[in-house]
Amino acid sequence: MASESVANFWNRTKDQLAQFEVSFALEEVPEKSTREYRTRQLVLNSFDGIQIRGWYTVPTDPPPSGRFPAVLAVPGYGGMKDIPTHLAISGFAVLTLFPRAQGESLKEWQLRNGTKITYNLLNKEEYYYRYAYMDCIRGLDFLCHQLEVDASRMGMWSRSQGGGLTLATASLDPRLSVAVAEEPFLCNYPEAINITSTPYKELHDYIKSNPDSNDAILDTLYYFDTLNLVHSINCPTLMNIGMKDQTCPYNTIMPVFERIKAPKAIHIYPELAHSPCSDFNSHAMNWLRRYLGA
Repeated sequence: MASESVANFWNRTKDQLAQFEVSFALEEVPEKSTREYRTRQLVLNSFDGIQIRGWYTVPTDPPPSGRFPAVLAVPGYGGMKDIPTHLAISGFAVLTLFPRAQGESLKEWQLRNGTKITYNLLNKEEYYYRYAYMDCIRGLDFLCHQLEVDASRMGMWSRSQGGGLTLATASLDPRLSVAVAEEPFLCNYPEAINITSTPYKELHDYIKSNPDSNDAILDTLYYFDTLNLVHSINCPTLMNIGMKDQTCPYNTIMPVFERIKAPKAIHIYPELAHSPCSDFNSHAMNWLRRYLGA
């Protein structure tokens, strides 16, 4: 049984994040810039004073208001992500952020053992995704500090692990005006622990290897399961499911979607596996434009 309420745990965690100043450095990256947008490399101070990295991409043609709507994008479980330049071309400032131990941020900090989903799984205070969720919130802090960004028009759109991080961020931070969680991971752990496809298999195998710790594992996961967080989302939320997706299957995602109280929509694709979907991309762009006004 949970020893602390989920709300109290996350309020306490966000209070800890606030103790670390929003300090950052930006460096020009000409090879990732064009006439249509400018990209700079970001090094950003985050939870526990750990530095994380990302790419900050801003259109070169400012809008009439002088401030851009912004989109936060984060990677899937593999940790790498290309800059979604189509968003910058469409008029959004884009922060492509790598939570610690992922992608560009591996240069700053790496896991000492295990995998992301099993790292310090017996201790909710040190569990990997406590850090990763806070790194995403720190990404929003950074965007709010940019004079060219309209902080009242911030969204988040990412896929797989990034979709799960999108749901968690929208649950924990009311500054998001729209969330697009594409084929989200990190959902409905009571079901997910039985999945033997990658990467939930890491969780399944860890539990199988540590049967005496089953209660402690489930207690930790309870705090990080988007199933127990999304009732707090207050922004319009768009999701999708591929019915042939064995990585993030229907029975992990749909119960999470059903608990969202904010305006929401979900697209279900009968033939889609765990892969990008051009039809869903069109719907996602429409949602961003509708709710962020680009």
